[in-house]
Amino acid sequence: MTQNEAHEFEAQTRWPDQYEVSQKRLGKLSAAQQLELFLAGEKITAELAQAYRNGEGLEDEIVQEIVGRHYLWIDAFWTPSQAAYIGLGQMYVSDERFAQNYEKQAAGLALFMSQAMAVWAKNNLS
Repeated sequence: MTQNEAHEFEAQTRWPDQYEVSQKRLGKLSAAQQLELFLAGEKITAELAQAYRNGEGLEDEIVQEIVGRHYLWIDAFWTPSQAAYIGLGQMYVSDERFAQNYEKQAAGLALFMSQAMAVWAKNNLS
């Protein structure tokens, strides 16, 4: 089993409803559209890392705007509630696989992103 297959199996097992929604949404996209979607996610992460390196605060307008786009990007896969979006941010810190991905961009980014996501969710989701 490849690493990608292992991640898919884990997602299908841990979050079967969200996994099904995600697969349906992705299945409606062409290969080019899927690539564009994944590249958009990478761009959002790079922008958030730059804001973090620039010393922007969790509640600063630029950070919250980027996190808002992150939420919309996640929404392309599944629509998280306030609690689920906050939980996703917490997983970015607690799951080493996610944390490593964000820490490659900037040391401390995983925690910053998690905290910024919580601020955004509390201000924008009920």
